[in-house]
Amino acid sequence: MPSIRPATDDDCDAIADIYRHYVENSVATFDLDSMTVDEWRVKLASIIESGRPFLVVESDDGSHDVLGYAYLGVYRGKAGWNWTAEDSIYLRPEAAGRGIGSRLLRELLDAADPAVTRTVMAVISDEVPESVALHRKVGFVEVGRSPGVGRKFDRWIGCVYLQYTIGD
Repeated sequence: MPSIRPATDDDCDAIADIYRHYVENSVATFDLDSMTVDEWRVKLASIIESGRPFLVVESDDGSHDVLGYAYLGVYRGKAGWNWTAEDSIYLRPEAAGRGIGSRLLRELLDAADPAVTRTVMAVISDEVPESVALHRKVGFVEVGRSPGVGRKFDRWIGCVYLQYTIGD
């Protein structure tokens, strides 16, 4: 069974590679440009410094390859939102459909310190129903939708907003 552990700087190459796939090939993210490995290192350090978890799941085949990652990041960037986080979770395409995503998301939520994070928001493209289903499976509740708020690949895409309260 793949293992889940805190991310380290050494994982940032794999994290950048996984995210690049979604930037270039999907509407799972509205980013149009990939982050560099150094940018991922800065992001990792910032998340760890904030007291929030950043986890990776690694292969159990002996290679220890990173199959995916998840973290709790900044939500909206204003002081009044400090106790709310936005989750991000991405798996290598070949790792999908094996229950890894739900294990990773559950462990991410379990790793959240309630003194730091009270609420977790998921902001998901309405064209990625698998991600909406994953979040519902672990206890997120849909709290809203915004049609056509993002643009990628020359089309308008909506968002589904889901919420999870730590400790509930």
